[in-house]
Amino acid sequence: MPEAESISQAHLATGRAVDQLRRQLGIVFQEDNGALLGACPIEGVTEGLLSKLRALPGSRLHLLLTGARARSLGLETKAAALLDAQDLSLNEMLALADPLADDKDVPEVTPLPGMPSQDMLLTLAKYASLLPALLTVESDSLPADWLRVAEADVRAYWAAPPLDIVALTEASLPIEGAERATLTCFRQRFGTSVHLALAIGDMAETPLVRIHSSCITGDILGSLRCDCGDQLKLALQQISAAGSGLLLYLHQEGRGIGIANKLRAYRLQERGIDTYEANAMLGFDGDERDFSIAAALLKKLGVSNIRLLTNNPHKMAAIEKAGIKVAERVPLVVKSGKHNHGYLEAKGKKAGHLF
Repeated sequence: MPEAESISQAHLATGRAVDQLRRQLGIVFQEDNGALLGACPIEGVTEGLLSKLRALPGSRLHLLLTGARARSLGLETKAAALLDAQDLSLNEMLALADPLADDKDVPEVTPLPGMPSQDMLLTLAKYASLLPALLTVESDSLPADWLRVAEADVRAYWAAPPLDIVALTEASLPIEGAERATLTCFRQRFGTSVHLALAIGDMAETPLVRIHSSCITGDILGSLRCDCGDQLKLALQQISAAGSGLLLYLHQEGRGIGIANKLRAYRLQERGIDTYEANAMLGFDGDERDFSIAAALLKKLGVSNIRLLTNNPHKMAAIEKAGIKVAERVPLVVKSGKHNHGYLEAKGKKAGHLF
């Protein structure tokens, strides 16, 4: 196991930048050419902060949105959209960034030529489970208390993401239908995300495996808007019936957008918008999850060949790309109801799920 001091500067710096954004504080992004650019989550901008940023020497403000969010606004762009925010009010910025804001405040805007660092900045905001929308500021004197992060460090982090999975502890966990089960808690070293592995019975050479992303609303609260809770129960029943197998429970809520953004997407769905369109309106891709984490967990557990319980061909492809052989796809189909029929239909038509 590596010592704590072995963490790379790139991983440390990027993690701190994500944490700073998660706290809705600004960062100073140092581009490869030495230029400095301030960036603050639009969620954290107040009237007071906006006044301070506008008063900085040589201040120039822009609003940075993902391509998905920009297209939902009717802007013709494939890439991220950089908008002149010099004369925009805070309400207008929020209306451009957040589809749940007051529509009457959405101003007419035209995308400006992009900047090299825009995708990196927006990805950092996604890592922080924020709305991927940032107020950027160019100035001769950026706020001294904003954390500085170098473009080179973020690029190095992307090139070698920290997938050093560490087992923290384990305990016997008898569950309904499988009294002989063991739950192991894992954490990504130098990170904060915790993932779980529930092993039932003696592990077969090619175990039956369910890779399940956390769903607080479905798994815990019994939401009828999705099939997650029912899939979790059915997966455990099928693994138990097989006599052995593995459930991986990943900390990737809402297909990777986080619980707050998931609830925002729910509110949009109440307007008749499907789950994928809702994610796009918030500025996200249809699925933001990283299944390389699941592959790292399987390798840590000594598993290289699996029978995968899933209806999602993209999950199967991602697991195989990460070095795990999927010997068989085992369907995991549950009944639909009036509350989740549209959700399941969208998964089939737009994401290719097999039902």
